[in-house]
Order: sequence, then structure tokens, then C-alpha cells
Amino acid sequence: MNPSLQRRLLVSSGLLLLLLGLAILTWQASWRSGLQQLQDESLQQLRQFTGHLESQLARYQFLPRLIARNQLLVETLLDPDNSSRIDLANRFLEDINAITGASDTYLMDASGLTLAASNWNGERPFVGRNFSFRPYFQQAMQGKLGRYFALGSTSGQRGYYFAWPIIHAAEPIGAVVVKMDLAGIEQRYSGHEAQFIVTDPDGVVFISTRPQWLFRSLQPLPEAVLSRIANTRRYPGRQIEPLPLDWLPHQGDEPTLLRMGPRPPASEYLYQQQEMPKAGWRVAILSPLDPVRRNSLVATGLALLSALIALLLLLLLRQRHRRRLERQRYAERAQRELEHQVALQTTDLRHEIEERKRTEQRLRDTQGELIQTAKLAVLGQMSASISHELNNPLAAIRSYADNARQFLQRGQTEPVRQNLERIGELTERMGKISSQLKQFARKSSDRIEAVRVEPVIQTAIDLVMPQYRQSAIRIRNHCERPGPLALAEIIPLEQVLINLINNAVQAVDGDGEIDIHCETQQEWVLIHVDDNGPGLDARAQEHIFDPFYTTKKAGLGLGLSISARIMDSMNGHLSAANRPEGGARFTISLPAASDHD
Repeated sequence: MNPSLQRRLLVSSGLLLLLLGLAILTWQASWRSGLQQLQDESLQQLRQFTGHLESQLARYQFLPRLIARNQLLVETLLDPDNSSRIDLANRFLEDINAITGASDTYLMDASGLTLAASNWNGERPFVGRNFSFRPYFQQAMQGKLGRYFALGSTSGQRGYYFAWPIIHAAEPIGAVVVKMDLAGIEQRYSGHEAQFIVTDPDGVVFISTRPQWLFRSLQPLPEAVLSRIANTRRYPGRQIEPLPLDWLPHQGDEPTLLRMGPRPPASEYLYQQQEMPKAGWRVAILSPLDPVRRNSLVATGLALLSALIALLLLLLLRQRHRRRLERQRYAERAQRELEHQVALQTTDLRHEIEERKRTEQRLRDTQGELIQTAKLAVLGQMSASISHELNNPLAAIRSYADNARQFLQRGQTEPVRQNLERIGELTERMGKISSQLKQFARKSSDRIEAVRVEPVIQTAIDLVMPQYRQSAIRIRNHCERPGPLALAEIIPLEQVLINLINNAVQAVDGDGEIDIHCETQQEWVLIHVDDNGPGLDARAQEHIFDPFYTTKKAGLGLGLSISARIMDSMNGHLSAANRPEGGARFTISLPAASDHD
């Protein structure tokens, strides 16, 4: 066999054995830990259950002694043929039973015959029945507290009986019995994951949170015990059969485990018990082992997964180390070759860098010229209306000059002064239009500074308004003075605003409203150009800023593309969306500036 392959097989076998040993150790440790935790938790629950059971018994065990002191009951026992006294005793016991919450309360004479009972008016009253066979009656007639658990021979209901003798002339003449119902204890603990059982001295389950375990024994009972149980009528009508359980082997201080039910499936439990010596009961808790087994499986799986991850990391580190050594060898070889190639290519690289710088400079010049050309194109669009805007004042100036000359010849100086003032106003208006056009046509200074956006918005509106003065277009500036400060270039920003306003005018088709708003959001100044036109379709929203994309019949599709690049050059951006109320919204976003910038 190849030595390398043999070595790999040995390493693989060793790793498998290591993982198997890790799984076994993890399972054992997790199982012991989980079993110990379950044992502690179950023992605490068992103590709580036992304490609750003892408190319920203690609640009723003193009632017969108190009731036995009642003189009415003594008189009833002394004169059992007095029907009126029997009726009073029945009603008295009925009231006592209602107040204490007991299952039944009744009065028995010395022979065990029930003379009065709280259920005297029920479907199956105890009155007239003889319970002298019950151990609790026998204990009471011996002058002791009688206590006993059994199924009622009349009601068929489980109950715990407390009895106390009624003494007259130093002799017991009867007994008072109080029966308590134990079903409420089962109901209170039935929602627990663990199961509780209470067994009598013979090992018969008479209280259980699992009803199918009732009146069954923990182990097979001898015939003599079964005969004795039947003779005492403790569980009348019940066939006592053993539960289908197997006690699992254990040693020393190991916890007691059992398997309940047929196999398969069978449920395994942790069994713990506690004695109640006064009642002669044994209380036990059966805690399912499935959660411990699941936790152990999870812990074992996690341990194996962690080991596999650690192993993979070691293999990865080993592989990386080997590759690093190989790369070092290759790097040394490549370094020698590279030094030779660098010497050859340094000259070519220098020429390439210089050519790239020249190309970038030409690109910047071309972009500037393209922006300037776009501005001149806008000027061309506005030329007709601006020419009309200038011709009207010129005609008016000539008219006012002719009128002033005539008034001057007549010696009327006041009309002359008024005409000259109007000429001055028209001249000032023409100068303002001319200065705005010269400023707009000027090349950008490439200088970003803090700019009040409201005057820039108003200048852009003033530049485009002359060509739309005769239409029904309404362009409104809602930006309050002085407006927010933004970092921008004034002339390119005016160009972008003019382009957006012209596009909005074309969108509303000569009759509509264009509203311009400005706001500050955290570190940004936003300028919104809104129209009430048809808005943008899905394709237009996706490609609106692409070069040569246009929705106009006659258009190059460069205006919005150039505008977006202008905003990028000012560290801002341009976006488009539809307004909820209809129409489109183009938003200019610029970095905000403070008054101290």
C-alpha cells in the first residue's frame, strides 16, 4: 500500500475514534447533569405537592372534634326517635358542610347507623345506612381520631374520612364523620409535565394526575392482599390490576428509573417518593426522561459539531500554511521576473500616465463646453421672447421721448419729467434683463460656495417667464426668504432650474401650474419642482436621466442627463418621482451650509 495513503487511513481512523469517544463522554456527562437537575426539580415539585396534600388534610382533621361538641348532636344520639331533632341535626350538618366545603358530613350512632347527614335531601343520602365496617368508625369508637381513604360505598366517589367520637357520661355514644374530596388536588396539578401518584399502604394508586393509573398497583398484589381489600370494601367494584411498568436497574445512590407502558412505545420516568406517615400514604412523582434525552442528544450533537468545526479549522490552517509557503516560493520567483519587467515597462507606464492625464483634461474641457452649449441652447429658446421683452420697452421709450419733446416745446415741464421718469424705469428694466442674460451665458467658475437658494430660484423664474408671459402657465416660488443655505455654484444651479422649469412647462402643455418649494432635511437642502401634468410612466422613471432618452417629439434627450451630471459635480444629486396628487416632482438635493461656512 502506498505509504501516504496508509498514513491518511491511520489519521482518519484515529479521528473517527476520537469523535466517537467525544460523543460517548459528552452523552454521559450531559445525561448525568440533566438527570441530576431533573432530580432536584422533581424533588422540589414533590415536596410542594406533598405539602399541599398535607395542608388539605390538616384543614379538615380538626372539624369532627369541633362538630362533636355540639349539644344538638348529643341530644340526637340520646333520642334517635325524635324526628324534629333529627331534622334539626340534618339541617345543622348541611350548613356545616356548606361552610367548610367538605364533601359530606354525617352523624353515626354507636352501632354505625347514620342518623343525620348533610346530604339528607340528596338523591343518595347516607341517612339510615350503616358504615360500621369502616375503619375510621372503629377508630373513633375507640376514642381516637379516625382517618381512612376509600371509595364511598354509597356515592362511589373517592374521599378521605375523618371521624371523632361523641362522648356522653365518659362513654362514646356515636361519631361525627367529615369526608373531604381529593379531586381538586389532581385538577390543580394535572397541567404539570411530571405525573403525581399517591398510593395506600398496599401500593394501590388512589390519587393520580393521570386518570388511567387510578386503582392500579405499582406491582402485582398477592391474592391475600386482594382478598383483604375486597373484604374491607375500600375500592368496591374495582379490579385492582398492576400498572404496566418495569423498574430499570440501578446501583447505590443512582436515581430510580422506570418504564411505563407497552413496548414499543414506552415512556421512561424518573421515580421519586416521599412518605406521609400520619395518613399512611406514599406520594411519588414520575418525571419524564424525554427532555433529558433530547438535551443530551443536542449537547452531543453540538459537541460533535464543535469538534468537526475545530478539525476543519485546523485542516484549513494547515492548508493555508502550505499554500503560504508555496506562495512565498512563487513570490520570490515572480519578484525576480517582476523586477525585470518593471525595468522594461517603467518608460511605457510613464507615457501612459501622461496620456491619461491629457485625456482627462480633454474630457473635463469637453464636459464644460457641453454644459456651455446647453446654456446657449436655452438662450436660443428664450431669444424670441427676450427680443419681444426688449422691443416693447424700446418702443415705449421712443414714444415717451417724442411726447416729452412736444411737452417741452409747449413749456409743460411736469409731463416732461413724468415721461423721463418712465424712460428711466424702462431703461433699468432692460438693463436688468441684459445683466441676467450675461450672467447666465458666462462660463461656470468651478467654485462651490455657500449660496442662498431662494434668489437663485427667483432668477431662474425671471429668465424663463418672458417666453411664457402670453400663456396660461403659472410659475410660483414658495421658498420663503431668505431661504436655506446650500453648497453650490450659482450659474450651473440656475441652468438646472431653468431646464427643469422648461420641462415642467412642456409637461403641462401650455396650461398648468408649476410650484417650486425648498426645505432642509438634516444635512441636505432640497428644491422641489412640481407640476400638475400627467407624471412619469415606469419606463420614464427608470431611464429619465440616461443620455439621449426623451419623451418629446423633438428633443435630443441631453437636458436632464447634463443636469444630473451638473448636480454630481456639486456633490448633490437630481431625482424624479410622481406626486400622490398627480404630476411629476423633480428634486434637487444639495449639501446644506451654515451661516459660518
